[in-house]
Amino acid sequence: MTPLLALSRLLHEASSLGEAMDRVVEAITQHTRYRRAWLILPLPGSHGLEVIGYALPDRVRVEQRMASLDVSKDPWVTWLLTTTEPVVVEDLRESKVADQAQVAYFGNRTLVAVPMLRLAERIGALCVGTFAAEGVLPPTPEELIFIGQVASMVSAVAGRIRAEGAQRDLEEKVRGAQRLEALGRMAGEIAHDFNNMLVSIMGNADLARGMLDQHPARELVEEVEVAARRAAGLSRQLLAFSRGQPLERRDIRVEEVVDGFVPMLRTLLPATVTLEVTRAPGLGLVYADAGQVEQVVMNLVVNARDALDMRGRILLEISGVSIDAAYLEAHPSARIGDYVLLAVTDTGAGMSAEVSGRVFEPFFTTKAAGAGTGLGLAVVDSIVRRHDGFINVYSEEGRGTTFRVYLPVSTHATEVAAKAPQAEPVLNGTEHVLVVDDDVQVRALLQRVFARAGYRVTVAEDGQAALEILDARDDVDLVVSDLVMPRLAGDALWSILHARPAAPPMIIMSGYAPGAAAQGTFEHVLSKPFAPRDLLLKAREVLGATSAPPSM
Repeated sequence: MTPLLALSRLLHEASSLGEAMDRVVEAITQHTRYRRAWLILPLPGSHGLEVIGYALPDRVRVEQRMASLDVSKDPWVTWLLTTTEPVVVEDLRESKVADQAQVAYFGNRTLVAVPMLRLAERIGALCVGTFAAEGVLPPTPEELIFIGQVASMVSAVAGRIRAEGAQRDLEEKVRGAQRLEALGRMAGEIAHDFNNMLVSIMGNADLARGMLDQHPARELVEEVEVAARRAAGLSRQLLAFSRGQPLERRDIRVEEVVDGFVPMLRTLLPATVTLEVTRAPGLGLVYADAGQVEQVVMNLVVNARDALDMRGRILLEISGVSIDAAYLEAHPSARIGDYVLLAVTDTGAGMSAEVSGRVFEPFFTTKAAGAGTGLGLAVVDSIVRRHDGFINVYSEEGRGTTFRVYLPVSTHATEVAAKAPQAEPVLNGTEHVLVVDDDVQVRALLQRVFARAGYRVTVAEDGQAALEILDARDDVDLVVSDLVMPRLAGDALWSILHARPAAPPMIIMSGYAPGAAAQGTFEHVLSKPFAPRDLLLKAREVLGATSAPPSM
């Protein structure tokens, strides 16, 4: 068997370039006078080089030097990586173009560099040579031919390994997307059931507090409300992760949203943690859901607080940036354009590269059991993506961490109008309301809330029962219906009523709004959980600002 055929079979079995180069070094050693062979490969998205194979015994010394090398500022290395012809330099110490500081550092003598081409794409170069005491050793014609043939074989192997790696990455991304989709569906369904329970808990606690006045039990009811609001916050995070919560987007100023939210953020921090906020002037508008932006800020600040171990500094910065093509080389997930940058930096312990690479995975956490859900940063990532932005993280162990959120500047020409003072809203009414919900506790609560506010109320356990009531009578002024129900769901009921010319308006209640509700198909949507005041305000918004006389 010829040496090249034997090498070809060995390279065919190689699963990495490192393994392939081990076989190449053995072949070069056996069939030439050289003892060293290595690949030089440009690193994607940077100006550095990767060296694979055997050049110097001290590989750490090689890697350290390569890490600090900027190929774009080294014409000799640039030429080696772009020429399509083999390069032979008998003694690099006499070269007028090679960087002599590098030559002295490595102790180079003779160099043979053969370009590696794969389907006309330049992959890198296969290098063979001598160092220091090995002296100057120009290649013979036979050696040069052998090295060139080996380079062709390595080019083919590199192309195969790259293609296999790309295929594995793609398959892992697909599997990851499928896992996230399944987790999202599960989170959304949990949030839907959870929100139904919270509607009843929050609503009845609100009514009870109003009836207790100075009663000693009032404080206990208020504690129930606090716990319910915390549970509602967790539910919102689940919905944000599952993308089951409709966005209420408008042009906003991120700095104004943050300014209004900072007092609440400070209540989350111990006195030993300092929160500093800086903002650049003249920032553009962002087309976003202000509540979701607040969620992003809160999750990032809470994450920074937990990283500080009760002492340190958190810096929240808001500025404007423009992303160009050069930035995309190192950050492929970005897009060219103008952005508002929201950065949160902590002075904590920082993270390893392995941990920082996983921080956006749902349910991944480094906290002790029971100390975190592992959803906070996954929710941030989900919200940012829904707003057409992107996020990255930079961390150094022992020095802290920075999260940078990029939100695209709005293309709308409108300015954010100042809010005019509003009169006390009307909550009472005398109209006839049809409440439709399959959850008996929610149905009873809504009946109680509307009745206490002066409305006449009829209830139905699902859409089919509601349709029968509407077919039998024409005095219903408003339908308030859950979205997900047996027999006839809320969206089907809405479609039937929407086709009728004289049908009453309809409010859709949604604890989890997949499909049409999430896309804004319904005219009036009320997201669960909600307080009785929110329900009454929505009803008056739909019926009209003033209380109407009873239907006849």
